[in-house]
Amino acid sequence: MFLSAKKIIDDRFHGPNFPIHMTLAGEFNLDLTNMKALEDTLGNNFSPFEVFFKGYGMKNYFFQAFYVAVELNEELQSTRSKICEFLNTENDEFMPHLSLYYGKQEEPKKRALLPELPEIEGSFMAETFYLVSFDPKNIEWKILNSIHLGGH
Repeated sequence: MFLSAKKIIDDRFHGPNFPIHMTLAGEFNLDLTNMKALEDTLGNNFSPFEVFFKGYGMKNYFFQAFYVAVELNEELQSTRSKICEFLNTENDEFMPHLSLYYGKQEEPKKRALLPELPEIEGSFMAETFYLVSFDPKNIEWKILNSIHLGGH
């Protein structure tokens, strides 16, 4: 259902190609030694958790142009806070969402697309964290490693 919605949006607006994801923390620096320690810490200190989503959202901001709205419940907020603590990064405003499209489109054009998109509501289990290097200039991602939650 996410992929079909993303395809409809991409076919219309031709945004950059990227995997559907939810960013929990960004803008942190890790060297290889710290990265391995972080992977162990995250894998052993977090269990899979349920992510609840409902409906679409859009903003006049490149990286939140069109997305699936995610409920910021206590478990997700706690997970985010712990990650920020482990990364020693700011735990400021957090608006969880599953990105579908990055770009600049006028809101009326985005709203006009809503009737074509599938209704979207439900949940899924987040079982893996990904450490990703992101180049904002070229809008390119590189997955550095995947971390299975629960130490397995």
